[in-house]
Amino acid sequence: MKLYAETSRKRTRQLLFDAAFLLWVAIWTRIGARVYELVDGLRATGRTIQEAGSDFSGALDRVADDVEGVPLVGDLLRAPFEAVSSGGQALEAAGRTQQDLVHTLALYLGILLALIPIAYVLFKYVPDRVRWVREATAAHRIRLDADDLHLFALRAIANRPLHELRRATPDPGGALAAGDYRALADLELNALGLRADHIAETKA
Repeated sequence: MKLYAETSRKRTRQLLFDAAFLLWVAIWTRIGARVYELVDGLRATGRTIQEAGSDFSGALDRVADDVEGVPLVGDLLRAPFEAVSSGGQALEAAGRTQQDLVHTLALYLGILLALIPIAYVLFKYVPDRVRWVREATAAHRIRLDADDLHLFALRAIANRPLHELRRATPDPGGALAAGDYRALADLELNALGLRADHIAETKA
């Protein structure tokens, strides 16, 4: 499998773009993680509310237990404290709910903030990169197995712009008809970042 070009200019460009892509992923992953940490830190407010409600409810429950021992009126005295204690329990539940909501929000914000820019570059860059790897790998195998310039010359005629063909050889059609494939094959292989140096001229 050909992951990188053989020609130095294209190989350098590929290495730089791959490094930039990995750096982009690392940066946005760190940003997403940092946003998660910051937003998730707001759970402290909910934790404070939960603890306050728990302490308040616990204190009133202890008072209710104490007054229950008062002869004759213990049950009557306990009821108001239990009623107020339920308010503390509601406060405790509200604090717990706030923590859960903030945690969920932090998680989604962190993931989305990292995922959107990463996915954008992923879908813009990776398909072309994979396409090049497939094309270059296939061309490399054909170059090794067939040892034939003819196919690459035909691909150059089909794929390369006219001004590139004219720059490679003054008469591209004539060169192809005459079996002079070297310049055209070089053009096509160089476009892929491959070299044709070791391929022998096509046998008749």
